[in-house]
Amino acid sequence: MSEAEFEAKHAADWEALDRAIAGRKRKKKEAAEEIPPQDVPRRFRLLVAHLALARDRQYRTSLIDKLHARVVAAHLAIHGARAERRGGALAQLREFIVSGFPAEARRQWPYLLVAAITFFGPFLGGIFVLQYFPDFVFYLASPEQLAQIQSMYAPGNMRYGTAREADTDMMMFGHYIANNVRIDFQVVAGGAFFGLGTLAALLFNGIFLGAVAGYLTQIGYGETFWGFVAGHSAPELLGLVYAGGAGLLIGHALIAPGRTTRAEALRRNGVPAARLLYGAALMTVMAAFIEAFWSSRTSLPFGIKIAFGATLAAVFFIYLTFAGRQRGS
Repeated sequence: MSEAEFEAKHAADWEALDRAIAGRKRKKKEAAEEIPPQDVPRRFRLLVAHLALARDRQYRTSLIDKLHARVVAAHLAIHGARAERRGGALAQLREFIVSGFPAEARRQWPYLLVAAITFFGPFLGGIFVLQYFPDFVFYLASPEQLAQIQSMYAPGNMRYGTAREADTDMMMFGHYIANNVRIDFQVVAGGAFFGLGTLAALLFNGIFLGAVAGYLTQIGYGETFWGFVAGHSAPELLGLVYAGGAGLLIGHALIAPGRTTRAEALRRNGVPAARLLYGAALMTVMAAFIEAFWSSRTSLPFGIKIAFGATLAAVFFIYLTFAGRQRGS
């Protein structure tokens, strides 16, 4: 079927759905005359299928843009009205956490896999190498930096972790959020450099953090260091990887836009990238909370901290693997 035949065949259906959506906006309790209310969701799914078909057949950009605008308008009208009935923004946030975010993460698994390998590969490699070549750490950090890091995790400290420039756990909570969000946004922003900035940021953080972890373990600070990071490492490192996935989505749109323009490719990849970034932000806030109120405490036994961290990691694995799946999927 040619592009003109495709448009001529379905134009009446698209316009009928437009009128139904417009009628819903004008009079919320009245349905449009041409499409019964119960038929609107089916027409919406058909419109989404037409958009996918147009993209797959690489029809002209103007037609794809029009279909995309119709899909967005219909989505907002249908799901926005549903959210309004169920409680508005809080309901949308709940739906995003319960099902939307993990489902989106699974759809974007290739980007997340690349981000995870880029970060965890050098991170784990750094830990291993430093057990046999401890002097390698001096290629990555100055003696002053290492002395400061050692002082943060020295056995006998009243608190572990970042030096307490703030006096309260709440202020440290804000400090950790600001620091983690800064790193996440650096990783995402690197996507604007065709993804190379994202890969470089993940690689650098993986090498540096792995070297620090390996160095502290090698000099005998393993219990204090791993006891400190165990609780918040799962949400913090996952947040970093998911921010990396968002950056790679942006980079891919710039490198390989296909038959569309780069602007259209950015719009196409921007929505899933934003959803990954929202999820990363939530995990970052969670990590900062644990780091401020749990990780730094020296009164908690090492075994309890490790067990808590392992349990939280298992919870994240189950959540990201199974949450949001439709029955039978």
